[in-house]
Amino acid sequence: MLTATEGVSMLWLVLIMLTLIIAGGLLMWTEKDQLAGKDSPAGGSGAEDAGAAAVPTTLEGALVVQLLGGAITRAQYQAALTRLAERDDDRDPMSVPDADPPEACP
Repeated sequence: MLTATEGVSMLWLVLIMLTLIIAGGLLMWTEKDQLAGKDSPAGGSGAEDAGAAAVPTTLEGALVVQLLGGAITRAQYQAALTRLAERDDDRDPMSVPDADPPEACP
C-alpha cells in the first residue's frame, strides 16, 4: 500500500510526464504544419516552394533528377559521372603534396 507522500510523489510524476507528452505533441504538430507550408512567411503554398527547390542547379543535380525520373539507367548515370569526373580532373587537376615534411621554422 502506498503512503500519502508516495501517492503525492507518484501523482506529481504522472502530471509532469503528461505535461511533457502534451508539449512534445504540440511541438511535433506545429513542426508538421510548417513543413506542409501552412505557416509560410511569404503566404505561398509549400508546393510552390518545393517545385522551385526541385530545379537542379548543377550537372550532378540534373543527372540525379533524370535517374530518379527514370530517364536514364543506373549504368548511364554512373558513366556520366565518370565522364564528368574525368573532365573536372582535366580542367582542374588536384596537386599531390610533397612526401617530405615541411621544414621547421627556426
